[in-house]
Amino acid sequence: MNSPHPRRRTAAFAVAAATTLVLADCSGGGGGTNGTDAAKSSDALTTFTPKGSGSVDKITWNVFQGEPQTVDPFQSADYTPNMINSNMCETLLAQTPDFKIKPNLATSYTNPDAKTWVYKLRSGVTFWDGSPMTVDDVVWSMRHNMTDKSSFYGYLYANVASVTKTGTAEVTVKLKKPDYLFNDELASYAGVVVQKKFYEQHGKKVGTPGVGVMCTGPYKFAKWTRGQSITASRYDGYWNKSLPLKVKNIDFTFLTDDSAITSGLLSGQIDGTYGPPMAGLSQLRASSAGKLYSGPAPLAVTLVVANHKGAMGNADVRKALQMAIDWKGIGKQVYGGEGTPASLQTVPAVYGFAKDDLTPYADSVRTDGTAKIDAAKKLLAGVPADVKSKQISLVVPQQAETQQLGVGIKDAADKIGLKFKLDVVPATGYSNYLYDPATRGSTDLLYTQFWPNIPNPLDWLGLTAVTGGTFNQSGYKGIDGLYAKAVGTKDESARSKLVVQMETKLHDEMNPMFSGIQLTNDVWLGSKITGAPAAFDYVYYPWAAHLTGPAK
Repeated sequence: MNSPHPRRRTAAFAVAAATTLVLADCSGGGGGTNGTDAAKSSDALTTFTPKGSGSVDKITWNVFQGEPQTVDPFQSADYTPNMINSNMCETLLAQTPDFKIKPNLATSYTNPDAKTWVYKLRSGVTFWDGSPMTVDDVVWSMRHNMTDKSSFYGYLYANVASVTKTGTAEVTVKLKKPDYLFNDELASYAGVVVQKKFYEQHGKKVGTPGVGVMCTGPYKFAKWTRGQSITASRYDGYWNKSLPLKVKNIDFTFLTDDSAITSGLLSGQIDGTYGPPMAGLSQLRASSAGKLYSGPAPLAVTLVVANHKGAMGNADVRKALQMAIDWKGIGKQVYGGEGTPASLQTVPAVYGFAKDDLTPYADSVRTDGTAKIDAAKKLLAGVPADVKSKQISLVVPQQAETQQLGVGIKDAADKIGLKFKLDVVPATGYSNYLYDPATRGSTDLLYTQFWPNIPNPLDWLGLTAVTGGTFNQSGYKGIDGLYAKAVGTKDESARSKLVVQMETKLHDEMNPMFSGIQLTNDVWLGSKITGAPAAFDYVYYPWAAHLTGPAK
């Protein structure tokens, strides 16, 4: 859903150094990442890396965000645990690398009336111990998501009245009111299926190193050595024979230091990773040890308006600051050419069913992302002096990319005469600012790098701009009515037009999230493997099942 940290952990450095870098790079060409290489990476996006056919006994794959706390999928909602769990635990529906949603453990579904969803379950699916997946396992998993307070996905069951077994291979969900988002959400861990018996036997120990999990995916939990690695082994009884499944064992390692990761990739000690260090991209592109690929992604680096009581409560102040920020320069220099200015808060990979309506609207408000200082000053001229005099605070985690981003935003604010304070806090504690109102206090703006559960704009909006949304820190209420109407609207065309109305309102108000930078997804594959999705789909989809050795 969201990460308070960048895709890659980066060595923290002094804000003074970051200031020098950002002000120099964002004001012109030169310096930093090689612009030509960056353009090649961003322009040549691909959904899949080349197919191969060879078998591989063992690979090492690094998860850039460090060691997870658990591999329990109900408590998995960030890059590292999901990158591992997506190969072990499956969902009723699946979201594919081309950002579509299709049947998976459920082969079909029907919506016989506005408050009923019926799911037919796939036959021949087994857990890693060889026992069949049953309707009881599915019902238990869905009810656990709905009722267990530790589940990250329980809020997606808010409109669910009951989940019941209505046949030997059929589950029926009754809703309290129509909800045409719920079904798609089953392609996230809201629809994960685990073995009921295993969870009842191990309780809260599920997901820990000594217990692991019991699921139906192409790789089974084998071993977790704390501080070192998690090993997943191929499950030869896996039901989906259309996937290559050519790699027998995967060791997931937890390196977070940029230099160590880059060195490991170049030397072949690490065979692959998503989100390789930006500091090492030029070396990786030039190396014959493997290949770097870039794919589309539903990722946005943006600013969240966290406080409407200060200066950011004024729409013209928000819009003026947005105009003054050199988003194009930040995307090029801070994010190594991997970031481009976003037209809307919601990025194109998430447009989903609303694509035909959202795309032309996004095109109509698109800018090149360069700073428009004079226009911003003109807009501020009409803002009351007592509002302009209020200090605006931005908090970012103490990491290279985020500090550079923060300094670039402060530079923009300074140029248009806003009183601005940049606070840099330890990365390990930054998430408290996002999730804890007491820690956040009166902070005006927060950095975030956001990704949704599924490629559906209603999911994005529900998380970021609706009352009660996990990342609606300011309590913005401006689209609540439109959102409720859209979720309850069956007709896709009518629902799509409601999404455009919401996006228009959010863009016009620049609230509660700025239109920031949309990112691409990077994957490095060493010379002995190929086939992985290059698109950002590794958080819920069994990407490792596509890995093979090169073609023989």
